[in-house]
Amino acid sequence: MNIFNKIVVVLILIFLACLSIISMVNIFAEYFKWSDLALRIFTPEYNISKFVVFLALLGIFAVSILLMLLEFYRKRTKVANISSSKTGNAMVTLETIAGQIKNEVIKIDGLEEIKVNIIPKTAGIIINMNAKLNDNVNIPEKMQEIINVASGIVSDKLGIKVIKTNLTIIGLVEGKKEKEVKKKEIEKKPVKTKPEEAEDISETSDDNSS
Repeated sequence: MNIFNKIVVVLILIFLACLSIISMVNIFAEYFKWSDLALRIFTPEYNISKFVVFLALLGIFAVSILLMLLEFYRKRTKVANISSSKTGNAMVTLETIAGQIKNEVIKIDGLEEIKVNIIPKTAGIIINMNAKLNDNVNIPEKMQEIINVASGIVSDKLGIKVIKTNLTIIGLVEGKKEKEVKKKEIEKKPVKTKPEEAEDISETSDDNSS
């Protein structure tokens, strides 16, 4: 939300909060009278209890304050503690961890696509991955290789304890490298001259010689 929208929303919420406070005080103190529209809500002739009106206005006030706080609330960055740090409190964001894992794992041959999700725990982190593999690879071996690389990059390079690593294969596809090789082979194939065209050329040359 841009600054202008924030200013407008905050002004509206402040107005509602102030209006609620004034209304709650005026119900019991009766310092002034409202307009005809307000009197239809607050006058006793409609058999509306003062306590019911007070609770309703209190609810409006609470919602206004809550919305105002949420407007300025900044989502806390999720981090994981580095277990190897003994002299201080060192942390790495979960987004950084996921990025490091993806950058290393994607280099594995036969892996076509990978999505990484990190779940922080008190004792370390849990790595959840969804991957698409080349349909020509040995799936069990390739899955174990991906798990080992993901766990290794986190524990060795980042110094974060890995509690568990989960890998789910969500699809098997034709490898991108194989597609590129096939495309290059098609482009490199020479254009063959048709035999009929060759015969026509030879006949024309014989006629000219005669």
